[in-house]
Amino acid sequence: MKTKSKIAVLGVCTILMLLMDLPFLQLVEEAEAIAGVRRRTARRTAVVVGSATAASASAATASANQQAAAAQQQAATATAEAEAAKQQAAAAQAEAEAYKQQAAAAQAAAAPAGGTLPIGTVVTALPAGCTTMNSGGVEYHSCGGNYYRAAFQGSQLVYVTAQP
Repeated sequence: MKTKSKIAVLGVCTILMLLMDLPFLQLVEEAEAIAGVRRRTARRTAVVVGSATAASASAATASANQQAAAAQQQAATATAEAEAAKQQAAAAQAEAEAYKQQAAAAQAAAAPAGGTLPIGTVVTALPAGCTTMNSGGVEYHSCGGNYYRAAFQGSQLVYVTAQP
């Protein structure tokens, strides 16, 4: 009888052990708790990986937006500087044109007089038929009773009436 009872006990234990592995039977709560921990850990890992991916994607988008904004700002600055340079060039051209008109008016006023001009009169070009002479180490141009010496007005060469 001992053998039969040993076989019966072993058979019952084997059947109970097999039944504990079946998911629809809840004989042992700890086994389900362990499986639940595995499921929760898997979910948490998926959430962490998903949120990290989303964070890196949003950071890349933010970086791209920031670079685009910086490029737009640089383009706007370059456009403004180009416009300012155009305005400065236009102002310089207008100033040069006004200076040319003043010089032409001064030459026109000096040409018809035919006589001597007051000392210090500035002309941009010498009249025709001038001769050159040196007096005291300074070069003078004699033209129709007037003496001129070369000088610079800004970066332009002009001639000023003088007494040798």
